[in-house]
Amino acid sequence: MIGKPVRRLEDPRLISGRGRFIDDIHLPGELFLGVIRSPYPRARFRVHGNGVGVITQADLKTNPMPNFFYESAPREFPLAVDEARYVGEPIALVTGRDRYEVEDLKERVEVEYDPLPPVESAREALNGSNLVHQELGSNLVYQDSFEYGRQPSSFKTLEKTFRVNRISPMPLETNGVIADYSPVEGSLTVYANTQVPQVFRTALSIVFQIPRSRIRIIVPDSGGGFGGKIFLKPLVLATMASMITGRPVKYIETRTEHVMSAVQGPDREYHAKIMYREGEILGMEVDLLENFGAYMHTYQPLPILRQIYHLTGAYNIQYLKFNVKGVLTNMPPTGPYRGLGIPPAVLVLENMVSSVSRKEKTTQWEIRRQNFIKTLPHTTITGAIYDSGDYVKSLEVLREALGEKGPGLTGMGVAFALEPGSSLAFQTLVVKKARTPYYEGVYIKMDSGGDVTVSLSTNSMGTGHETSVAQVVSHVLGISMDKIRVVLGDTSGPPGTGFYGSRFSVVAISAVYKASIKLRERIRELVAQVLNVEVDRVEIKDGMVRVGNKSFPVEEVANLVYNRYHSPLDDMGIEATEVFNSPNVNVADESRRVNFSSTYGVNAHGAIIEVDPETGFIKIKKYVVVSDSGNIINPLIVDGQLMGGTAMGIGASLLEVIRYVSGIPQQTNLADYWMPTALEIPRMDIKHLISPSPFTPLGTKGVAEGGATVPYAVLVNALEDALGITLSRVEVPITPEFVLEQLEKSVVKAI
Repeated sequence: MIGKPVRRLEDPRLISGRGRFIDDIHLPGELFLGVIRSPYPRARFRVHGNGVGVITQADLKTNPMPNFFYESAPREFPLAVDEARYVGEPIALVTGRDRYEVEDLKERVEVEYDPLPPVESAREALNGSNLVHQELGSNLVYQDSFEYGRQPSSFKTLEKTFRVNRISPMPLETNGVIADYSPVEGSLTVYANTQVPQVFRTALSIVFQIPRSRIRIIVPDSGGGFGGKIFLKPLVLATMASMITGRPVKYIETRTEHVMSAVQGPDREYHAKIMYREGEILGMEVDLLENFGAYMHTYQPLPILRQIYHLTGAYNIQYLKFNVKGVLTNMPPTGPYRGLGIPPAVLVLENMVSSVSRKEKTTQWEIRRQNFIKTLPHTTITGAIYDSGDYVKSLEVLREALGEKGPGLTGMGVAFALEPGSSLAFQTLVVKKARTPYYEGVYIKMDSGGDVTVSLSTNSMGTGHETSVAQVVSHVLGISMDKIRVVLGDTSGPPGTGFYGSRFSVVAISAVYKASIKLRERIRELVAQVLNVEVDRVEIKDGMVRVGNKSFPVEEVANLVYNRYHSPLDDMGIEATEVFNSPNVNVADESRRVNFSSTYGVNAHGAIIEVDPETGFIKIKKYVVVSDSGNIINPLIVDGQLMGGTAMGIGASLLEVIRYVSGIPQQTNLADYWMPTALEIPRMDIKHLISPSPFTPLGTKGVAEGGATVPYAVLVNALEDALGITLSRVEVPITPEFVLEQLEKSVVKAI
């Protein structure tokens, strides 16, 4: 079954409206939660309930929300205390019998605001005259420098600046949660569409001082994540309300709340210098100014650290210096966004490489072919261990599929990125205690009827995980997929760390595969005991158990064992467990070199665009994706991930943005936040190469993020090619106004 384009098992229930999402779940006595949010980027406030049972931070003693990776992060409580620090920050809660009552109650709550001047930009934050958190004494909360290799002695340079604006993950389903606290048992049950149930189980334990063993998080069907569901705040607010009211509390984030105050994509300014000599890329120096917003998201500064190896990419670069400054402003916190910090880094490196090709009067193809790493596995100067792939061949396939650009104001853009599959090994660059949480556990059991249940605590966000798991189990045991039940997203199940970082096909699928093999061997052992033969005489192949001249289907083993095996001293269960931890990950050494991930898939993208000189709009005429994600479990699912990720990347490159003026967001919902439709997304030509990873049992790699990481660079490179220029300053998204400005400059220069 592995490698077959099996239709997804989940689809019949999802497309027929039989899915079970957060808002489809109803608990007895449930209340609805309304969140009162600050309309000011910065203001002192006082809440007056006016007879409404309003909840403030003073009503329940809690710890601040944790940051697992940075000890110096500013303290952030569930609700603001005395001062709100961004538009949309929660300051109070109300509960009602339904959403309509909640909205009425919110209007009755009076809040007195005393507005204060906000810190409006990262540059202003560096000035330091106006502090977001007075107790910190500075807006500069994170500063670091990473240097790898040795700077070359003689070289040419090219320098650029890059501005990457905030965007929203914008999943189909917003954040949702039901919290049900039992004061009698001191236990907490949470239904949430989070991407990291086990991690947030620990976080809730820290915030509310509830033993972790008394917290259970269940993840039902979920409509997309993209990093936006790695968001602790909704779970904390609903839990706080449930603990105070003593009843289950449901909270469904509105679209406006999601855009204004949920996780936002990175807010960055880069200054980059590339070093080269006679077409050889020698090194990079990159300065980054990162705007964290008013607080540091639970996972910060990991989106900064994960991009380090992307600044050398697939090239045999011998020197990298990366300087980082992270500041606080009066804006919502930034955090994980599809690619966890990678797309901007790919933009910086790949645009610089294409720019060098113009300076050296060569092509985008030749500059890459000349500088690619040719032999794998390969350990880079940053410590990343690239596992497998043929970068030159990927480029050749891309070039042939893309063809030639046409006449007129058209341009061709090429970009190349390596997709990390699994792990957070790079966290050891900032966490003093060496810990590497990239394991995933599996419980697998055959019941008395011969059906198999597979349990994982990790979950799916509509990404076909049930199907992939069933395919692997079916492949190993030889039983039909309809005999396999997959249970996902429940912290009462096996240990694990969640759904993020292109890790499912690397870690979770590997765990499923190894657990399935263990179950197969367990079946052989039990059959041998029941029939009183040596284990090596029992063979399982193509779904049949053979012992000498006897043979019977695997499913009949349960009947054979459970009804005939009567040895009380031995374990008679037909079950197995597995916790898989990638064998090639490590922790940072004294030189801060670390293998950032378990696998490194290939994503080579190319596009041909046409620029409208009257409007400045960019039309994509052709888009090609060449992917190497190792051995593929299900081609249909992989292609879906590549198309969805690429579409998301195109939207981020051309349309999507959240801008702030005086700390006020200019985009607050889908009326003014542009997203691409089928008219803006071109038909994609997807090509596959397969180089199995030597570090995973099935040779699989990650695939979910890769499509989203490359379009920034592809489309900026195509624009420069169309206009015949090398931009000194790049800003994404590429707005029509920006294009018209460059066209006007080109005309003036020509005159």
